[in-house]
Amino acid sequence: MFAASWLTNLLAFVVGQGASLFYLRTGRRWIGLAGAVATWLLLDWWLLLRCVHGADAPELGLASGALQLAAAMVAGSLGVAVWRRRYSAAARQRTALFAAGMTAYLRSDYAAARATFARLVRTDPWDAAAWIALGDVFGRAGEAKRARRCWRRARAVDTKAEFSDVLRSSRRATGSASAA
Repeated sequence: MFAASWLTNLLAFVVGQGASLFYLRTGRRWIGLAGAVATWLLLDWWLLLRCVHGADAPELGLASGALQLAAAMVAGSLGVAVWRRRYSAAARQRTALFAAGMTAYLRSDYAAARATFARLVRTDPWDAAAWIALGDVFGRAGEAKRARRCWRRARAVDTKAEFSDVLRSSRRATGSASAA
């Protein structure tokens, strides 16, 4: 049975772990952690059935299919996220959308700014500048808890600390929390 072969399941595991590692390294920790744990547990289940119970275990196909499905889901979600980040309509208009959001923010039109920055972070969840701007909008609108959540997300996806000074100044300007 090809689907229950060593090579197929090893490849599925490596692909799932690679996608999970990418998520973990780029600030999307919950998705990365869930993908890593799921593929490890499913690999353990498959190995237990394969090595202890033998290749003729009736549940072997189920374990193999679950491992391959979990790995495909993690890798597929990463593929969709990367595609949306680079090639979607919002990604092509990112600069114009960010400028429109900042214009609305400076005019104190927080509803329009919130909608614009929320669209940007849905399109590209690794956009630290959009997360910071969304946090600033929430901070100015008096929603300190949501602002802190956005700034934490910005800090998580800002793996090279390019926006650390901006994050510190955003937090001080709204008075929501101490400096990062």
